Parts: sequence; structure tokens; C-alpha cells
Amino acid sequence: MPVTMTTRVALALAAAGLSVVAAPSATAHEGAGDVATNTRGEQVAERGAGVRMSHVANLQYDRSGEAQNGSDIEFVRIDGRDYALAGTLDLGMQIIDITRPTAPRRVAVYDCKVSQGDIQVWKKKNRVLASYTADSTLGEEGAASRCGRDLKLGLDDAGTIIVDLTTPSRPQSVSFLSVPRGSHNMTVHPSGNFLYNSNSDLATSTAPAVTIYDISRPSLPKKVQDYRIPYVPTSLGSESHDITFNASGTRAFVAALSQTLILDTRNPRAPKQIGQIIDPSINVVHQSDPVTLRRKDGSTRSLLVITDERAGAAASVECPGGGLHVYDITGSRVSEPVKIGAWFIDAVRPQEGTTCTSHVLRMYPRQKLMTIAWYSQGVRVIDIRGLATATGSPETVAMGSGIGMREVGHYVFPDSDTWSFKTNRISRNGSFYGYGNDLVRGFDVYRFRGLTNRTVPPLVPQDLGSDHRSTPSGLLAPAAAVVPAVWVALLLHRRGRRRPS
Repeated sequence: MPVTMTTRVALALAAAGLSVVAAPSATAHEGAGDVATNTRGEQVAERGAGVRMSHVANLQYDRSGEAQNGSDIEFVRIDGRDYALAGTLDLGMQIIDITRPTAPRRVAVYDCKVSQGDIQVWKKKNRVLASYTADSTLGEEGAASRCGRDLKLGLDDAGTIIVDLTTPSRPQSVSFLSVPRGSHNMTVHPSGNFLYNSNSDLATSTAPAVTIYDISRPSLPKKVQDYRIPYVPTSLGSESHDITFNASGTRAFVAALSQTLILDTRNPRAPKQIGQIIDPSINVVHQSDPVTLRRKDGSTRSLLVITDERAGAAASVECPGGGLHVYDITGSRVSEPVKIGAWFIDAVRPQEGTTCTSHVLRMYPRQKLMTIAWYSQGVRVIDIRGLATATGSPETVAMGSGIGMREVGHYVFPDSDTWSFKTNRISRNGSFYGYGNDLVRGFDVYRFRGLTNRTVPPLVPQDLGSDHRSTPSGLLAPAAAVVPAVWVALLLHRRGRRRPS
């Protein structure tokens, strides 16, 4: 971008009370994981602001008046009833009946006081199983909670717990996968027979690896190997933070802090690297999710959407923080992805110390929609149908609308600090109930009213989490040198343009 443009917009930012600043180190990913950054009162806010969305219900995990520490969320349908599985940083897995979305009801808590609480859910024969992560050592509380007692875990244990949810009101401990460096996230292969672990350690780790386990016998998991991945020097880190498989399980997309790796996983015991993305404009590669869309002529296009959890969810001084970076990976481009641009929410403003950046997303390719949590900027719904034909370049920046994506709904509370936002069911007109898991507020239910200008195929109730979390090369600059110049383009783009209604 020309220096003259940067100078002009920097002056404009200064006049508006904003500043272009370097992203701080991503320390929030170490140890106990991300930390709630808003101050919670005795009661959460009851009113917020939204576009095409309304708030339906809030459910508290802990009535002490403290932050609720909600993290990941997944869904499962058992015996005709729908359940949300909500992870927490230290309050165990919350099992919530959402058969009536307007009246969510907690039916059980799997007592496992560990930090992170990332969840995957899958079926094995007649059993419903879930995995639950401990990123750091269990400590006294974790070892003394039910999962620690059942599995005879010690204070220094870290890793992944497998839980039987066949009877949701009576979750049962099954087994423990010991991972000394912790399970920040884990991903179950679509076959249900393998689990890939992401430890998300930062720059102190110089021998990064994805640890692979055979979980074909859930009660007797076995380590397969530590699959070595590239080390990126002078970066925040090279370890995997999160992994997403495609629906068939033949590809894995590894979001590894300073890089994204594309793996051939046709043999999930022995993956092979076929692509790498190192993008200096991304501060923290948080999630890398593929989506394949069909064009009007019947052909298909595959894309990869990479979320930048700027500064590792450290407190922000401005919004919109890190955005979504989009790559074309159609056909042979899977080994040399082509960037078509970056997308940000339409919210340029001071943030006053709370967290503002993209976080957990989910794709719904059949409906051409995406949901995403944006911490203090709440929950967002994105129309992605334009990605099938969008053009752009590495320098293309969009805010609210552009590069084939268009925000069509959002809802924000004064105390929002939302970690994840997903849905298990979308109606034919695109309306749905969405579920947010919030560090401050706990469990929130929202209603998205849908789109009046198009009809989308319905999403049937999900039995399992559908994502199965289910290259240009070059060195990434040190974090302190990564200046989010996107604010320049964002502010220019904002001038002379009306906000969406």
C-alpha cells in the first residue's frame, strides 16, 4: 500500500483518537489459555444491539457473580433431543438440552475442572463420545474433580479426557490421553478412529509436532506418532493451535500460530505435508477452515479461511482486531494457495482494553453461511456465497462486505466476550437459533431472522460437530514488527459508505 495513503490514514486515525499499533505478544495462549478480559457484574447485561438478530436466553454456569469462562461449544442429537456441549476454562463440561431453544435446560455437568475445555463429539457403534482438553496441568482442583478421580490423574497430568455421553444426564469417564505439553485443542478424524492433538506452545518450542493417537478403542487409546511439522524461526511459534479435517478426512488444515499447513490424510496414521502458508499479515493463525462452494455453471471452488486471533486474545486498544484471510485452494492450488484478500467486521473504534479480534468460526457450505465469535464485538453471521466467484489479491481488504463475504447479522452486549458461536440447525429461509459460549456471560441463545432476498437449503439437526476440527513462503516477521496496516485500508473503505441497516 502506498506510503502516502498510510500517512493520510494514520493522521485520520489520530484525529479520531485511534492509533495504528504493533500487535503485542500472544501470551494468552500459554498455560491456562485465553483469559476473560471484561469485568463482570453481579448480573450480565440484558440488552444489547443487533442487526437481523435478537437475544433469546442466557444460562449461567456459576451463580457466584464471577466470570463464567465459557469456551468451545459443540452439538449432539440423542434419542430425538438436541444438546449443546459447552466447555469452560474451569467449571467442567456443561450439558444443555436445547430441544426448545428458547428454554435451554442444563441436564448435567461433567465435573472436570481443567483449563481450555475444547470439545469434539462423535459416535462409535452405539456410543456417543466426546473429548475434553486440559491445556495445562490439572493441579489440585482438576485432580480432585470427578475426571481426575475416575481416571486416577495426578496434579501434573495434562492432555485429553474421553467422556461417554450416551446418556447425557449421566456422563461417564472413559479414558485419558496423556500429553505432557497439554491439549490446547484436539481434532477427531471423521472416521472416529484417530485424534490429532494441538498443544499451541509458543516460541519456546523448537521441535513442533502434531501428536496422533489411535482411538479406535476409546477405552484403550494408543499413541501413533509425533508428526513433525516445520519450525518457523523468529515467529510467535510453530506449534499447531487447531486442526480441521475436510468432510471425507482426506485433508487436514493445521492452524499453527505462524503458519497453516495442508496435510494429505488419506492414511491418517501417516499424514504427508502438501502445502504451507506463511502470511506475515497474520499475527496469530488461530483456525484454518476449508469450504467448497458450487458456481452457477456447476463447477466448484475450494477456499481456505484463516482466522487471525490477533495478539492471542490479549486486551485490545482498537477494533476490529485480527480478521479473516481467504485463500483459493481449488485443484492444484492446494499445494500453492493463492490469497484473494482479507475481511474484517465493520467496527473501527477504540476498544478500551477489552479483547476485540476474530475467534471461533463454523462453515455451513450447503447454506453458504458462516458464524463467528468476535469476543467483545459479540456474534456475527456472514453470507459466504460470493466466495464461489470472488476475485482479489493479497492486498485486497474488505470491511463488512467484500471478497465474496457479506455480514448479514450481528448482536453485541456491553459485556460480550464471546469465545464461540455456532448453530446446529438452519431453516430454509436461513433463519436459525445460534448459541454463544461467552467468557463473561456463559451460555447465550440468539435468533437470526434469516435473509429475505434468497432461499437456502435447510440444515438438518446435527448428530455430531460437522467441522471435525473436525504456499507463498517466507519468514514471518517478529510479532513486535507486525503492524496491522489493514486499518489504513479499512478506514478509507469506511469513508463515504453507509453502515448496513
